[in-house]
Order: sequence, then structure tokens, then C-alpha cells
Amino acid sequence: MLLHKENITEIIPQKPPFVMVDNLLSADERGFKSTFKVEETNLFFKQGELQEPALIENIAQTVAAGFGYVDRQSGGKPKLGFIGAISKLKVHALPKINSEIETIVTHLYQFENVYLVKGENFCGQELLVECEMKIVVQ
Repeated sequence: MLLHKENITEIIPQKPPFVMVDNLLSADERGFKSTFKVEETNLFFKQGELQEPALIENIAQTVAAGFGYVDRQSGGKPKLGFIGAISKLKVHALPKINSEIETIVTHLYQFENVYLVKGENFCGQELLVECEMKIVVQ
């Protein structure tokens, strides 16, 4: 594990209660992995399930955490990034309370400061959400 929940806000711009990633498991040139526990106190927890916006934000924050970690390892400061577009979004299932989500982000393409990534959330072996995102990094 690269970063624990206690330190994640050092490398992402989001602050509680809008933090949707707990632990950064890996970060390299191929992509990033994170985990996130579903809690009833989450802003997007409704009717016994974590809603789609939280899962999409979890993917974006996994990207932010991964880039932030890589920047910090190379002696730089984490850069600010923005979602430029979301495409190919498919929602398969929503996680229940106390579920642990593993998020896998795969780098697909880069052109200058614009990155195309594929993000997937899993609860165990079950695919929850998948999409592609264009992320613009300042």
C-alpha cells in the first residue's frame, strides 16, 4: 500500500466530506489502484446503496491520488486536474454499506496535459461501474 486513508488528502485536492478514496494501492505508468469503504455517512449514500456519482468521483479521485503520488515521488507538488469528459459510462451495480470498493484506473492515451483513462470499480469480483475519462492536468 502506497498511501493510507490518514494521508490521502495530502495528494488530492478534495477534503472531507467529499473524499471518495481511502487507500492508494499502486501507481505506475500503466495506471493506479485504490480502495474505498462504503459508509452510511457518505454524502452519496441513499436507500442502502452508494450512488453512481460517488463511484464516478471515486475513479476521478483515484486518478488524482495516483498522479499526486507520482509527482511527490519525483520531488514535485501534486498538480490540479479536471474531468474534461466522461464517456462509455456503464453502471452495473451499486455497493451496499460496509462494502469495500477496489478501483482500477488504466492509462489509455496521453496528449500533452490531457490523459484518457479507463476506470472500473469492483466490489469483490463484481464490476460496479466502468467508464472512460479525459483528465486535464494543469
